[in-house]
Amino acid sequence: MDVEIEKPHVHHKRTGHNWFDLAIPLAALFVSFVSIFIAWHHGQVMKELVHQNEKLVEANSLPYVQIYGSNRRSGYASFTAVNEGIGPAKITTAEVSVDGHAVRNLDQLLNDCCGGADDAAVSSSTLLGRMIRPGDTVPFIEISGDVEKAAAFDRGRQAKRIVTRLCYCSVFDDCWMSDSTDPTPDAVNQCPRPRVPYEQ
Repeated sequence: MDVEIEKPHVHHKRTGHNWFDLAIPLAALFVSFVSIFIAWHHGQVMKELVHQNEKLVEANSLPYVQIYGSNRRSGYASFTAVNEGIGPAKITTAEVSVDGHAVRNLDQLLNDCCGGADDAAVSSSTLLGRMIRPGDTVPFIEISGDVEKAAAFDRGRQAKRIVTRLCYCSVFDDCWMSDSTDPTPDAVNQCPRPRVPYEQ
């Protein structure tokens, strides 16, 4: 005699209200989408915070190099690079020109602008590759003790016959070009190599 085993039937419990039975899975789907959106939004906020933090660190390391000239009646004149920023500045290139013609060193500069000068009355400091700390002042050309030559040099500087251009970079490799005729440095993608670099 064969006995037929009846398989149990699985019944889904329904509330009897079609709209409610449909609303429950839709609500679960909505909650899932909201959770995904919140997670995505949180990731975007964190990414923006990281970006803002990077910008803040860069801003707190920003150099600002300006080139000044000075003179005194006692026969003194100078060109000075000053880092007025809050981060160190690495001088990458230096260029000095007289009447639009680039000069290679201090002797050529003084010959072209001022008819030469006594070596004992002139001093200079190397700029290329130099790291200027915040607040540091570097007088890179100084003439002292020779009233006539110092006056000639200073006249050339004030008349913009003598022009100095320095390109410098921050520790994050952001770079600027500073010009003795313009107090505001200009941002550049990288420091261009001058045709005739000033090597003194």
